[in-house]
Amino acid sequence: MKKMIFLALLLLFCSRGSALAEAVPEPDVPALLAEGDRMYETRDELGHADKAIELYKKVLEVDPKNETALWKLSRSFKWRGDSASSSEEKLAHYKEGERWARRAIEADPQGIGGHLMLGIAYGRIGETQGVMKSLSLISPIKQEMNAVLAKDPSNDVAHHVLGVLYRKVPGLMGGSIRKSIEELREAVRSNPDSTVHYLEMAKSYLEKGKDDDARASLEKLLAIDHPSDRVQSKKDRAEAQKLLADLQSP
Repeated sequence: MKKMIFLALLLLFCSRGSALAEAVPEPDVPALLAEGDRMYETRDELGHADKAIELYKKVLEVDPKNETALWKLSRSFKWRGDSASSSEEKLAHYKEGERWARRAIEADPQGIGGHLMLGIAYGRIGETQGVMKSLSLISPIKQEMNAVLAKDPSNDVAHHVLGVLYRKVPGLMGGSIRKSIEELREAVRSNPDSTVHYLEMAKSYLEKGKDDDARASLEKLLAIDHPSDRVQSKKDRAEAQKLLADLQSP
C-alpha cells in the first residue's frame, strides 16, 4: 500500500514538473535582437552598450550560430574599442570584435555582416598597431569589403571603409585620393543620412587640396536633421565644426 502511494505521488510530481517545464516559454530571439539593437542605438547612455552585448549573447545561448547576433557582437566590441582610452584596451576590444566576426562568417559564409565587421576589425587593429604593422592587413580588408559589395553593391559601409583605406594607405601600397573620393561619394549616395561619410569625404577633399569641396561636405553634414546613427553623429558634428573653423581661419 505504501509503495502504491509513493508511486502515485511520484507520478503526480513528475506530471506537475512536466507541466511546469512546458509552461516555461522559449526565449524570443527576434525580441532579444530588437532589444539589443535598441540598447546599441542608445549606447551612449550609461550601461546600454554592455546591455546590448548581454542581449546578443542571450540569443547565442538559444541559437549559437545566429549570424546576426554574432556580427552585432563584433560591432559592439568595435564600439568598445573606439571608446577605450588606451591602445592596449582598444586593441583587446578590436581583437574580440575580430573573433566574433569570424564566428559570424563560420555560421553563414554568405552573410554580409560578418565579412563587413571582419574588415572593419582589421582596419581598427591596423590603425592601433601603427602603419608598419598594419600593411599586411590592406589586402584582407579589401577582400572583405569586395566580398560584401559582390552581394550588395550599394553597401554604404563597405564603400566608406574602402574610401578611408585608399586615403590612409601609401601610394606605393595602392593608396589613391581619387579612389578614396570616389568610394566616399558612393557611400554618401547610398546613405545620405550618415554623417561619418561626409566627414571622411571632407578629409579626403582636404588631402586633395579641394578646400571648397571639403567645406561643402562639412556643411551638408551639419545640415542633416535625422542622422542614421545618432550617437556617431554627435562625434562627427563636433569634428566637422572644428574642421570648418580651421578652414575659415586666415
